Amino acid sequence: MRRLLALVVGAALALVSACASIPTSGPVEEVPLSAQPRGIDLAPEPPAEGVTPNRLVEGFLQAMADPGDDYAVARQYLTAGAAGWWHPTTAQVVQTTLTTDLDGTARLDGELLGELDATGRLTSTYVPFTYDFGLIREQGEWRIGTPPEGLLLSRFIFERYYSRVPLYFMSRAGSHVVPDLTHVPEALLLPSRVVSALLDGPSEQIARTVSNAIPAGVTLGENGATIDASGVVTVDLVGLDQDMTVEARRGMGAQLLWSLMAFPRMTGLVITQDRAAFALPGANAAGVLEFAGQQGYQVLSRGATPNLYGISDGVPGRLGEDSRFVPLLPRSDGSADAAVSLDGVTVAYIDEAREELSLGQLGGQVTPMRPGYTNLRAPQFVLGALWLLGDDEDGETRLLTLDRAGAVVAVRVTLPEGADVEAFAVSPTRARVAMVVNKDGVRELGVLALLPSGTDTAGWAPLSMVSPRGTEIGDVTGVAWQSETALAFIGSTSSGRSVYLAQADGSLVEDIGPVVGDVVEITAMARLGGGSVAIRNEAGTVWRYEARTRWTRIIDGISAIGFGS
Repeated sequence: MRRLLALVVGAALALVSACASIPTSGPVEEVPLSAQPRGIDLAPEPPAEGVTPNRLVEGFLQAMADPGDDYAVARQYLTAGAAGWWHPTTAQVVQTTLTTDLDGTARLDGELLGELDATGRLTSTYVPFTYDFGLIREQGEWRIGTPPEGLLLSRFIFERYYSRVPLYFMSRAGSHVVPDLTHVPEALLLPSRVVSALLDGPSEQIARTVSNAIPAGVTLGENGATIDASGVVTVDLVGLDQDMTVEARRGMGAQLLWSLMAFPRMTGLVITQDRAAFALPGANAAGVLEFAGQQGYQVLSRGATPNLYGISDGVPGRLGEDSRFVPLLPRSDGSADAAVSLDGVTVAYIDEAREELSLGQLGGQVTPMRPGYTNLRAPQFVLGALWLLGDDEDGETRLLTLDRAGAVVAVRVTLPEGADVEAFAVSPTRARVAMVVNKDGVRELGVLALLPSGTDTAGWAPLSMVSPRGTEIGDVTGVAWQSETALAFIGSTSSGRSVYLAQADGSLVEDIGPVVGDVVEITAMARLGGGSVAIRNEAGTVWRYEARTRWTRIIDGISAIGFGS
């Protein structure tokens, strides 16, 4: 007799509620502060007497969502020998079906969606996955003899019981913080864990793009990091130099405060060493560095214009939600594309021949230049610098930017051999570049680190993403940053084309609706928590997405679009 258990994307795992229990007594414990309120809690139970192979593996898979006492409940599903060596520090996110036999066969078959390393950083993938649990009878009961080296997490458990925690490091290209995305079991999300992760440093991908404002050799003290009733986090550190400069202390405070945003009620920071406060510039009279005073370190907290711009009959203009087109120029000089800076001050135009680039102040004089590339397109500003695509004399598409002298230079892009760039988006912090590349007719979305020079990249990381329905997303044709860590893009599944949101590591994919017509362009307004998205179809119709109102038809007859960036 065989039985199938589908552990597919979005499955609610009916046994979760059956295993839930509410303790009514016991010692007072430190309670983790999850990043957002959740629904029911998962309280796995040990295997019952006489448990069947199917129920045994089901229970083990659920118990891996509970990290309490080093996965003590999950360990009870293992043989005595396996329980002794099994101490998972990594995880695999899977989409699988469980097959069991009464004779003790238990196997998962499906797809591997991602791998979490010991630091909580995810590498997305989409490859076949099979695992045999090697069930053994021990003292008359079925137990798992060959558990996986790390955890096996269904997509439901990963998205439900893991918190998204951006760690922040200081940009080498400016005075702002840069996010480095991690995922932490919400039951283990404590201030001490966040600070310890910061002490370990950034991911390999952005290590050359950022610096750690916490000096090397500093460790977490015996008092760790705690948060009080007023939201003030006290961090006890060992090894700080009392001669640290004012700027170094400012950077350390900003980096800690923004990383501790994982705790919504966090309001401020105190650093101690040897039981004494370590002075932080800008602290209030009580010695607390308040979070409200650290907004200048976050690029998405700075002033911005939420306007959507476009081109109509060669004229650049602003697209109003009342279906009006407001020209930026009193004349029609044949523009094919345009970009406006985030503060609404600087503008760039590309002429209809796509060979001339003009720069200047919005509504004022612009200076034309011929950069020596053809088919200029997709201009965007990031932190005051202009980026665009253009074709060189060999017809190869190059990512271009302006150097400090105002000359157009090509960015060295480290892509797989034979891959051609089709679309790009520089992250709001100028630390990463998302790119759509085409290799042998297959489109792929991936992310590169943008090095501090602004003319070099490193660490191509392709993104393998799966829709909420569990099908692979491919044929991506456009990409934009919707927040400091999230992407908006157009892609296809077996069900058709749609617009998606996803984290820059390929996790937490959201389908925000099927596209209308043949969509040829996407843009987004990057905001903390996610901003607006707009798309344009081949007929020139523009639609705008807001989380509250969903999709709204804005205007027709538009040939290019872009938010201020």
